[in-house]
Amino acid sequence: MRLKRVLVKPHATDLKNSPQSHEENNVFYKLVYRLPENLSWLLSSPEISKRPAPMKKQKKEEMVTGNQFGVILEWEGVVVEDDDPDLEPRVWYVLSLEEAKSFPPDAVLREIEGMRTDQAISEVLHWSEDPQEVQRLAARKEIIHQTLRGRFYQLRPGVLDFLNTLVDFVIPIAITTSRPRLSLEEGIKAAGLQGYFDAVVAAEDFCRGKPEGEMFEVAAEQLGLDPDVCLVLGNSNLTVESAQTAGMRCVAVANRYPAYELQAASHVVRWVDQLSVVDLQRLANGEVLGSRGRTSDMGMEIVSEE
Repeated sequence: MRLKRVLVKPHATDLKNSPQSHEENNVFYKLVYRLPENLSWLLSSPEISKRPAPMKKQKKEEMVTGNQFGVILEWEGVVVEDDDPDLEPRVWYVLSLEEAKSFPPDAVLREIEGMRTDQAISEVLHWSEDPQEVQRLAARKEIIHQTLRGRFYQLRPGVLDFLNTLVDFVIPIAITTSRPRLSLEEGIKAAGLQGYFDAVVAAEDFCRGKPEGEMFEVAAEQLGLDPDVCLVLGNSNLTVESAQTAGMRCVAVANRYPAYELQAASHVVRWVDQLSVVDLQRLANGEVLGSRGRTSDMGMEIVSEE
């Protein structure tokens, strides 16, 4: 049994990298990225005390009517802010400088977006065909990514209310990323979200990244649900394509991309708490939701169209 998280104060999730702090990270990176192994502890994150894990309340299980469904969330851009579109290009740029490789052009960077790093290195960039060398490069890229990004995460507005409501109504939740599991788990701890997710799917859990749907198929399998009753929440057309390839419907969260560019999704919202449990159920059942004004309290009542 998991208890619903309550009285979570927002200050714990307000930590965010400002442009200035990104510059400080860059200076720091230039100074320490070649540290010898015996000093690698300088880059490790501080110890984070564990918070009580929320538990799901079975007494409200009967309040979710219709077919059982699950929600699959992308980590970056849906749960936490993803407001630095230049981060990935900068990471690839630093790695290409270190390895004396050609920096990928924009078209290639778009092609490898959402892929597993090792898949991108071997199949698209063709930097190496040796599995050990590919893994070394992928591991190095992740170190660069964490160093440039920092270890603080800002939850998107409404995420805690949304997650607490899913927990309260016993709706299975999966969290996904194409980055390594350790990075995702550290992010979950930093954001104080331990215990919310019934399935955690990271790069180690699938072979083919986006635009293929394997990541979401694995998430559905871990939730014990069929793909057609799973609803994906992502923030890009690439995610929409991947979800549809996996046989799932997708709600696009307009974050990095404007809503009008995300019309291939089953529905588009600005914030996740604009969706009620009934909305989620209807979307999972293949129904179409109209645009309408509504409060963001995640209540069961649907405001009728005017």
